[in-house]
Amino acid sequence: MKTKLLCLSALFFLLMSCNSSDTFSQFDKMPESNRWMKTDVKEYQFDIKDDSKSYNIVFEFSHVYDYQFASIPVQFVIENPEGKVENLTIDVPIRDASGKQLADCLGDVCDLEYIVKEKIKLHKGTYKIKISHNFEAAPFLPNVIGIGLAVHP
Repeated sequence: MKTKLLCLSALFFLLMSCNSSDTFSQFDKMPESNRWMKTDVKEYQFDIKDDSKSYNIVFEFSHVYDYQFASIPVQFVIENPEGKVENLTIDVPIRDASGKQLADCLGDVCDLEYIVKEKIKLHKGTYKIKISHNFEAAPFLPNVIGIGLAVHP
């Protein structure tokens, strides 16, 4: 029985380590004030080693429960390994048309994942993505716990 458990554990860790080479995930918490300043541009860099797969680029947004805005304007600047730059401005929805929050909430913390690019081919090499917001009402976006980026097949 111990041998089976040991083999299953080893197989699990082997599979997890194989999968991790094809993924990227980084999450940045905001300061205690929960404010994402307009000047705070988040930068992420990751390598693609296998260009035979399709990838999803996912924006992660963690906010305080009952967020006051239905959507937030987010700017993505994506630079591919050849140096080509793509600018995307996306109004990331926080609530659906009926007013229901789209994030998964636990207590006062809500986590939203928004697919920026879905099932796209990425060339081998290093990618750089900058994320900022275009919130016009103030120099900061309030009640933000953190933001992040995930890339996975």
